[in-house]
Amino acid sequence: MMELRKRPRPRLLDPDFVSSPPPTPPRKRPRKQAAAAAAVENPAPSKRAKLCGSYYIGSPVVGLQPTRCFRLAAPVTRVSFVPRSRVPFNWYEPDMWTEVAKYLHGADLVHLAATCHWFLHLLFGDDSIWCYAFFRDLSLRTDDPRILKLLIPRPFHRSWRLLYVNAFNNTHAYCFRQPGKHIEWFRIGGFLMDTSRMLLTATLALPRGMPPADENPLFSISLTGACLLTNVRPGIWIADMHMVRCPVCNFKKCKGTMQVLDARHCELYLEKKFKDGTWEYEDLGSHFSDGPLDTAGAAIFNRDHIHTPHIGNILNAKSWIRERSNLLPRARFTPIAVAMNSNLKPNHGLLSKFKAMRYSRDREIVSVRITQQLL
Repeated sequence: MMELRKRPRPRLLDPDFVSSPPPTPPRKRPRKQAAAAAAVENPAPSKRAKLCGSYYIGSPVVGLQPTRCFRLAAPVTRVSFVPRSRVPFNWYEPDMWTEVAKYLHGADLVHLAATCHWFLHLLFGDDSIWCYAFFRDLSLRTDDPRILKLLIPRPFHRSWRLLYVNAFNNTHAYCFRQPGKHIEWFRIGGFLMDTSRMLLTATLALPRGMPPADENPLFSISLTGACLLTNVRPGIWIADMHMVRCPVCNFKKCKGTMQVLDARHCELYLEKKFKDGTWEYEDLGSHFSDGPLDTAGAAIFNRDHIHTPHIGNILNAKSWIRERSNLLPRARFTPIAVAMNSNLKPNHGLLSKFKAMRYSRDREIVSVRITQQLL
């Protein structure tokens, strides 16, 4: 016979807990989920919250937690575009620093090369920077279209850096020979010789008839005060003006001076035979101007370009010489010619001497000199 069992009565619940049953016990979670849940419930303070100071206000009601008062932060503006990653800026860009180096002097270029190995290899490895500085400091601007028409020869076997150092280290021709006779000097500028023909004159005017191209210019110098040299080394020439003591007497207190127009090839000071005194100046001839003179001038021209407008800037002496009362010398140069002029004291004449220095191998002329002395 089947046994009947009574159905268990439902548990009587307190009416106060009908609407809020007792909480169920929490389930066990893995450690990772527990850490993530803790991070969600108690998030770490942000950087903005750290910067903004927080203040606690105690509650007067017992049992309530104190409230927090934060400073209001500025709302974050949302951007409508997503920023893309950019290529980092390269401070060591050769093209950029090559352009910057064009505006620096030679001493500044050396100081820049001493900062690190990268600048050392850039400035001492790229010869174009020194070439640009060489033409710039000689006032031979390579951006001038009139100069670009001329053939700018390159150095024979030396770098532009060595040429720049020897041209702008405050050395001149009298540093190697007769330094005791030298008084003062100043740099006139540079000019180009794209051919081997050079015209020298003891006045600021061209001779009426062009002197003959003879190996011995003694006759043309004494007659016209000009000579034509046909065996000049092509290249870049540098002209200086010197004031030296007159060679008539050897007294140091002698106030007699003479002016010298000295022009040389830009590579002359790098030759050993010039430094040790093997090469000497040879006399080409002298010209005597009788009678009192107001001015003393001399000029050097590139023979194949004497009909260009550059020569007119030299021959128009009234536009650039000083006033009669000003006895200070003055010089003028163009890309193909150079000249100097001085106002004179009362005198009885002027003696002009022409000299040249030749290369020992092929007898090329590498330096010329015109000296003018009052009598």
